[in-house]
Amino acid sequence: MTPPSPQQQRAVIVRTLAEALAVLDAAGEAGVAVTLLSPPGAAGTLGAGFWQALIAAAAEERPDARFAALLDCGPWPGFALAALRQGVKTLVFTGNPETLARLRGIAERQGATILEQAPPALDPAAGRNKPADLRVWLAGERPANR
Repeated sequence: MTPPSPQQQRAVIVRTLAEALAVLDAAGEAGVAVTLLSPPGAAGTLGAGFWQALIAAAAEERPDARFAALLDCGPWPGFALAALRQGVKTLVFTGNPETLARLRGIAERQGATILEQAPPALDPAAGRNKPADLRVWLAGERPANR
């Protein structure tokens, strides 16, 4: 896995390994890097351990894929701290700015990055034609009906 910055490419929300692999395959065909983004607040629902296992499995299945991974912790500092302890290197925290500043200090010491909002992302689960929507999104356009 080559980890480009999450702000430098299109983001796609993934919930399963099958979804992640489909996104990585489409990004590879398009010749672009992609950010695999967890659903909003996934640090609390899926957990940091599940997210890391999903990302590790995707990287193992697609070793040449160019992607970043971003775990959304929502506004909950406890989930963000747990994700950092688990070794997550890039996450989103949408809580108050003072807490964000403290979390960023902790993250910096661990070589991690915290974004204050998730990048714009395609959620393939919301579309009717997932493969076509994904190709259009990765090409830098907005899918129909979005």
